[in-house]
Amino acid sequence: MNLLLASVVLGVGLAILVLGADALVRASAALARRLGISEFVVGVTVVAFGTSAPELFASVGAVLEGETDLAIGNVVGSNIANILLILGAGGVIAPIVMRARVRTVEIPVMAAITAVAMAFLLDQRLDRVEGAILFAGLFAYIVFCIKGGAIDPTDALPDQKGSVGLDLLLILLGIIGLGVGTRAVVLGAVAIAERAGVPSGVIGTTIVAFGTSLPELAATVRAALARKSDIAVGNIVGSNVFNLLSVLGVCALVSPLVMPDLMVWHVYAMAAATVLLLVYALARPVIGRFVGLAFLAAYLAYVILAYRP
Repeated sequence: MNLLLASVVLGVGLAILVLGADALVRASAALARRLGISEFVVGVTVVAFGTSAPELFASVGAVLEGETDLAIGNVVGSNIANILLILGAGGVIAPIVMRARVRTVEIPVMAAITAVAMAFLLDQRLDRVEGAILFAGLFAYIVFCIKGGAIDPTDALPDQKGSVGLDLLLILLGIIGLGVGTRAVVLGAVAIAERAGVPSGVIGTTIVAFGTSLPELAATVRAALARKSDIAVGNIVGSNVFNLLSVLGVCALVSPLVMPDLMVWHVYAMAAATVLLLVYALARPVIGRFVGLAFLAAYLAYVILAYRP
């Protein structure tokens, strides 16, 4: 793929991502109100799992090709990008308000799941038993979210236009759009990077991870612009949990994963980003422009370190 074609593919992919994110966020918010479910629960399940589908497809594909380190790198890099890049960008665009339950329950639960996954990865292997434990945890997490997700009746929107069927169709189309757009963006970005002589390992831990996180970025930015903070935060929390429990779990079930020495510091970076969000969430309820810029600066520092010789 020449540079011009790669640039066109990248641009078209970005356009599809924006359209898909818009459809997904609008329909998800409408569905939440129509069914009497909190927007956070929809964000942490439907939106998060839909936007994390590219990580699942990309990682399973990498495992089938024998690139197990790429699968782990994609998950770890995506979780770092979700917290530092995506919440940072969302906070710069519009203040992201975190409700009390999100700050004191959901984010700590995400941190605990991150700690478990990290403990499994520190021996630089993830076997099928550990993969099964992670995957089983996904179902427990979904039940946990739904049980705590009833909406306040005063939040209901009466006389909404459309129907549940239409909302579900738009959600499906939005997820498909995110998948197609992500694939195009990754193809274009990887082609540009290869033309520039960037090593394939660095491409996997940064560009591919960033590319598969673009749906979360698009959905979170769209939610921030629409002042849907619950969907924005729920998307990030749910995506990180989905990446750890489902993506790593499924990949390990397909084939035991082996992590090279180079990836160990990336796992610690993921843990550091998670602790940063946890500590901040417990202290303050809003991610504003200043904190958003700090998160973005931290992500830039991570990328620079990833490209060090």
